[in-house]
Amino acid sequence: WSSDVCSSDLKLEPALEFEARTGSPRAAFGRLHLVDSRNGPLPDPIVPLTSPAPAAVEGQKNGCHHCEVFVPHDAAAGEHRGALKLRAGGQSLEIQVILKVWDFTLPDHLSFLPEMNCYALPANERDYYRLAHLHRTVLNQVPYSQSGLVRDGCAPGWNGAKLDWSGWDKRFGAYFDGSAFSDLPRRAVPIECFYLPLHENWPARIEPNYNGDYWADRAFTSNYRTAFVEASRQMAEHVHQKGWNDTFFQFFLNGKNDFKTKGWSRGSSPWLLDEPANHQDYWALRYFGAAFHEGVAKAPGRSKLVFRADISRPQWQRDSMDGLLDYAVVGGAMRTYPRIVFDRKEAEGQVVIEYAGTNKIEEANVQPAGWCVDAWARGADGVEPWQTVGNADSWCKADELSLFYPASPASGGTGPVPSIRLKSYRRGQQDVEYLALLGRLSGEPRWATGQRVLMQLRQTGEKQGSGFTGGEDAGIISFSKLLPQELWALRVR
Repeated sequence: WSSDVCSSDLKLEPALEFEARTGSPRAAFGRLHLVDSRNGPLPDPIVPLTSPAPAAVEGQKNGCHHCEVFVPHDAAAGEHRGALKLRAGGQSLEIQVILKVWDFTLPDHLSFLPEMNCYALPANERDYYRLAHLHRTVLNQVPYSQSGLVRDGCAPGWNGAKLDWSGWDKRFGAYFDGSAFSDLPRRAVPIECFYLPLHENWPARIEPNYNGDYWADRAFTSNYRTAFVEASRQMAEHVHQKGWNDTFFQFFLNGKNDFKTKGWSRGSSPWLLDEPANHQDYWALRYFGAAFHEGVAKAPGRSKLVFRADISRPQWQRDSMDGLLDYAVVGGAMRTYPRIVFDRKEAEGQVVIEYAGTNKIEEANVQPAGWCVDAWARGADGVEPWQTVGNADSWCKADELSLFYPASPASGGTGPVPSIRLKSYRRGQQDVEYLALLGRLSGEPRWATGQRVLMQLRQTGEKQGSGFTGGEDAGIISFSKLLPQELWALRVR
């Protein structure tokens, strides 16, 4: 619309309403907020319409609203008629809308996981978990720091012999039974994965129990390992008793010894446990994975307690974690060494997730959707952007890591709010569900459906550097030539 509509004193009032009937589609609106980027102001966060309208920036001639339509499970197949009504400054416009609803529905339980990794959450953390759930993704917060300190309340109490679950259950239990999401479109589906607080510095501290040996199986006291096994056993027992059977409870080691270069207290790990590089690193992962599985095996049940590792060099892993690694999160090397990764997946029954970054705000937002479809077609069970939660500065300067924007005056004080790129992850997840349904209907092997998808899109995801210099660069799986209309043609077909 014209530049005067962007002024703060002229407010657009949109509405999309469908004929009242059982399962009528429901529309929700937001306004795209501009952030400063290398290419000038660009839209990314989607704020409520009730938030203060920003003043037009220099050179701005238009603005954008965002509308999404939710089609309930009980919506009748066929045409649903409605009207889009726009009002502003005493003027109005009405556009007739016809929505075609197909005769099948997408499942509430996800068969492909866009896992939104993060390292800390604000006090209103439940709002973040709910926003992720709304977008068919799953938020997963690492509960401890590189220094080996567990964040407040992120671990059950431990007295050296027994875990106290009272506070932990009260804080997180609603995510595992789904009650935290009962009013959302996917209803009370529990979250799909969750990091356990187990790591090299919890439940037992590493410092008094570590003798300095570079080989983990010779490095620790027997009491250290005994505590680790017993805590693992009690965790498995508790999760089984609660009946939390739909969530992958992940034992994950995020420690890196290179944090010690800035002082011994900066890092608790003697090895690169995240993105291992040396054989001793893999050997340490084997030591901890074996202790975890020993504890879990002492409390058998239906729940899913898994040993997870983030691997950037699967070609150096060899047989170091055979029989132990359940949940393999692999970097761009998944594309360089697919036989290694997917032969292990088949032989070991692993879940395989590909990790990387998300597109910069200046780049096409088709990347998350394309990445989901491409990763599934190659055999992966999900994708993981390595950081997803922004901060106050993300509102002022383009931040590709901010898929979730925190509360801000720009959002009317509410929060968090989604980025348009989070919407793209949801779109990709939905497209994967279409493909999974097709495979079940046709009986065609997944690899064959995947090959046909890759041939139709004529796209090869390429790993590119993100410019990150604070550690090993996860990179970005880029789809520079993929067009939105090609993904739409795939969905229709």
